[in-house]
Amino acid sequence: MSEIDCQETKRHVHEFLHNELNETEIVEITAHLANCDSCETDYDMENLINGSIKEACDEVPPQELAERVLAEIRRIQVNGGQH
Repeated sequence: MSEIDCQETKRHVHEFLHNELNETEIVEITAHLANCDSCETDYDMENLINGSIKEACDEVPPQELAERVLAEIRRIQVNGGQH
């Protein structure tokens, strides 16, 4: 990447947050975020959403719910999705 723009930054925000970019891309996106309020706002929102998802996924569902979900999956597999 050379001279990264807003479109390119926004396209790679998810990968940036998950450390899935190479060192050059990280440096370029970091520099862009430091100088672009719009992209920084998008980054902050994506970071907030990722944090909320992570927190929600850390909770273990009640055993009864897990059993009902598994039973429904088995029913769908047997019946081909028909009620």
